[in-house]
Amino acid sequence: MDRSELEAIRNKIDDIDRKLSELLQERMDLVSQVADYKRKNNAEILDEGREKKVIENVLSSVSNPDYTENIKAIFQFIMDNSKEYQRKRLVEKGKFQKLVLLGEKLSHSISPQIHGMFFKRANIEGQYDLREVSYSEIPDILNILRNEGYTGANVTIPYKTEIMKYLDEISPTALRIGAINTIKIGEKCTGYNTDYFGFGKSLEFFGVSIKGKRCAVLGSGGSSRAIVSYLEDQGAESIVIVTRDTIKAAIKYPHLRCIPINYFSAMGYDLVVNATPVGMYPKTGDSPITKEQLCGAGFVMDIIYNPSMTLLLEYAEELGIPYANGLYMLVAQAISAQEIWQGESINQEITNSIYRELKDEI
Repeated sequence: MDRSELEAIRNKIDDIDRKLSELLQERMDLVSQVADYKRKNNAEILDEGREKKVIENVLSSVSNPDYTENIKAIFQFIMDNSKEYQRKRLVEKGKFQKLVLLGEKLSHSISPQIHGMFFKRANIEGQYDLREVSYSEIPDILNILRNEGYTGANVTIPYKTEIMKYLDEISPTALRIGAINTIKIGEKCTGYNTDYFGFGKSLEFFGVSIKGKRCAVLGSGGSSRAIVSYLEDQGAESIVIVTRDTIKAAIKYPHLRCIPINYFSAMGYDLVVNATPVGMYPKTGDSPITKEQLCGAGFVMDIIYNPSMTLLLEYAEELGIPYANGLYMLVAQAISAQEIWQGESINQEITNSIYRELKDEI
């Protein structure tokens, strides 16, 4: 081959490259249409079955087996870049919200349903996913979520405290509580605690005022932290922690009185809050305290929402004590998280309407 023949071959390659460029642009136009469909239908970006078929279809037309692996690698690169383009297109500001709940066991979560209802009412296009993760995944999960196009995350047990060390910023309320349940993902990852606001909005909805009232919180675990902080901020006259392990509780709440659960009586308490998982599905036949212990309470709130009527609330009904479960708190904390992600206040009626719809369904 002489120099002129080499130049002729190179010219043919240049010609093919130009045609490939035109075809790739045409392909990306079609990819954009697919992205728009996925945006409107909340579909996942990755379709493994479709991707496999595309590669198989391409390789079926390769006549020279020596080229198979190279062509496969080239088309895999094209597919990967198409997915990345779709992600960027889907998360363009004002077009799509991609959110996720992180936890250990999430099969019974109704959070996707709540946020889906919010998207519909607020006329926002978005998706809300569930992602079960292990402790070993926590150090890298925020970078992974950012790279996958997520703009926000909720965090549930058992990672509300563990994930804090990997955040860039933490709100003052969340720092005081010592746990987060909401993260805004951007250049920085900032943690918040909306359980605090969800609990408060639930009390307001049911007409329970706190100022000057005697309050008892059953349980000293992670769920009690936001509740205690809210009760303190609202001027409760007194707050007692009712728990099986008073020594551990006293370390966590050195400024509060801690009572062994077996010796507790609700007589004279204006508000009793169950912040334990006792009575939650599937162990629905349990109650943190007996019916006799509950006598005399002014109002009972159980932060459990599944079942909607726990044994503790059955006791309250039998005793004629006003009560509420945790469904409104769950909805309110979710909408508080959306206020953080959307960067604006959300009409209270949206929370109320979602609560009413869910209450009829559950």
